[in-house]
Amino acid sequence: MGVNEIFTKTCFFKIKNMKAKSKQKKVSEKVASLEVGQNFNKKDFITSIWGSSNYFIDRSFDVLFSTAKKELQERGFRTEKGLIIRTK
Repeated sequence: MGVNEIFTKTCFFKIKNMKAKSKQKKVSEKVASLEVGQNFNKKDFITSIWGSSNYFIDRSFDVLFSTAKKELQERGFRTEKGLIIRTK
């Protein structure tokens, strides 16, 4: 494996990792911005970030949402009919 190939693979991994962090940041910011009683449509939000929605993308969002909720443990959220609602 040549130096150029290693460099290319390293750059690809860093860019892919940056995109994942970017999505986590967007989910965290959206969740943190909600006031008590406010909500947002899960499918619309997923489509705005990923461009589409399927089972695997939905599960990825669920993981990012779970991580965001752990960061904001003093706040409460529930999911009802495709809406994510802040409860406290």
